[in-house]
Amino acid sequence: MKKSFLHILALGLVFVSCSNDDDNSATDFKGITYKLIEVNVETPQDVNGDGKANRNEMLETDCYQNTQIVLESPTDFYNVTQKFGHLDRGLEVSTSCQSNNYNGTYELSEKQLVLKDKDQKEETFQIVGDQLKISYDWTFFDGDLTKKVEFVYQKQ
Repeated sequence: MKKSFLHILALGLVFVSCSNDDDNSATDFKGITYKLIEVNVETPQDVNGDGKANRNEMLETDCYQNTQIVLESPTDFYNVTQKFGHLDRGLEVSTSCQSNNYNGTYELSEKQLVLKDKDQKEETFQIVGDQLKISYDWTFFDGDLTKKVEFVYQKQ
């Protein structure tokens, strides 16, 4: 009985001594930044009037420059800096840029990044390698124009 008690005690000491005291992941977290690299639409457009239509609107306008998502803490805080916009007006195309910043919490898994703003509105990005991808249906002019758009962000 004494031997069994000593074996159990020794086994318990092994489990306690194997705890990971070197886990500094929360304090070592430097942030993860994803920069917008593509804004793809179904139909190529020539927004800048250079005679070349592109599916990637980033090649047609500077409106999306410096748009990024920064995961600022290891588990629960993000910040989005966003510049966007151009509106189609039938045969005439006009460019109009707007800026937006927002933040909130996030959930990260191997396949998805889910951002939640302060109103608990969610955006779900698919993770493909070092990229984030999300698609939207944009509606303009009281529903007269709808287009699908895919945003692609690259991990920096």
